[in-house]
Amino acid sequence: MKEEKNYHSRLYGFSMVFDEVINVLKSSYVDQKYSNWMVWLLLGPFRDIKSIGNINKNLIKIVETNLFISLFPFIGLSGSMLFPSELNPLFNAGIGFLVGYLIILPTYFSKLLKFDSGHFHTGAYRVFRKQEYNLFKTALLDERDDFYFKGLYDYMSLLQTGKNEYRELYSMIEGKLERHLAIEKNQLETKVSLLKDKLKRTKESYEQTEEESKKLIEHILMERTEILEHVDYIAELIKDITTLLFRLANGIFSTKDLNIISGFTIYEKQGINLVKIEDVGTSGSSPITIPLTSNLKWGVTEVLKSKVDKPIVNKPYQNRIIVSYKMNMGLKDEKTWIYNFHFDSDNKKVNHLLVNKEIIDPREVYRLIHSLCLISQNQKVNLFTNHTKKAE
Repeated sequence: MKEEKNYHSRLYGFSMVFDEVINVLKSSYVDQKYSNWMVWLLLGPFRDIKSIGNINKNLIKIVETNLFISLFPFIGLSGSMLFPSELNPLFNAGIGFLVGYLIILPTYFSKLLKFDSGHFHTGAYRVFRKQEYNLFKTALLDERDDFYFKGLYDYMSLLQTGKNEYRELYSMIEGKLERHLAIEKNQLETKVSLLKDKLKRTKESYEQTEEESKKLIEHILMERTEILEHVDYIAELIKDITTLLFRLANGIFSTKDLNIISGFTIYEKQGINLVKIEDVGTSGSSPITIPLTSNLKWGVTEVLKSKVDKPIVNKPYQNRIIVSYKMNMGLKDEKTWIYNFHFDSDNKKVNHLLVNKEIIDPREVYRLIHSLCLISQNQKVNLFTNHTKKAE
């Protein structure tokens, strides 16, 4: 239990000072009887006349009493007799009374604000001492009108009489409260801990979902960009094929027009050698003749020896790729061409068309090149035939 302070004697002192004031405030009926404090002020002198039977015969005390002050108008009334006799006596009397009345009225105004004056008026006090009135009303005036410091003092006296019992009861209650609060505290700490863990998991889940959403959006945007690129590649390929078809229709198509994918070289198998019959869009460093007996591991020779019908990818040096594709140029396999695509490894368009399968199956591109090679070969045969006929 905390150290006690001597509040008991303080309450007694408060009761001696404030209880009389509280009683005046509570027992004052003038708020209800005269809602206008001006009326109460104007009637002040007449209220004191009622106490004429209780006046002390001592003249000095008479002068000090409210009665003497209240009789001042009547003294003024008597003095009015000194006014000129030619004036109306009633008028003189009225003037004298009014003068005396107006002189003492300020004295009664000050009494409206004094608790022990006998003329205290709560309404005036509320107007001219508003801060004090609100303080008293809030702190001391209860709805049941039963609060006095004396009552609080008596109640504390009772508690002091049973001090030991009170302390024992207080200790018991305090112990129970401490145990209850400890249990409540543990329960609340457990709940707070669980809520923090749940909040942490929720936050982590939200952050993970947010991160996954960002990655998904980035992936979708990337795929969209790639799809648009793929569409552009296909559109370029169709455009190039259309141009070839027009050149074919106009009779000027040749093997030099076969660079719709990339730069290329074409080798034809002639006996024990591979002979270059076309070179477009390359540096021109490829040899004209390559012996089949050579030990060079070139794609153009490897694809010819391979029994599997699929292209060979070769990287002759950094950032350079050559894809070699074998083509039979007759129904009886009497002629074989090797078509070589020459391109850089960072060329996305060629990689997507020849290596990856994201846009189109590369086999279809090889079939397209094969068919165009057959057309170009037929064009050569037709041209040769026409020249021969013209020569004859």
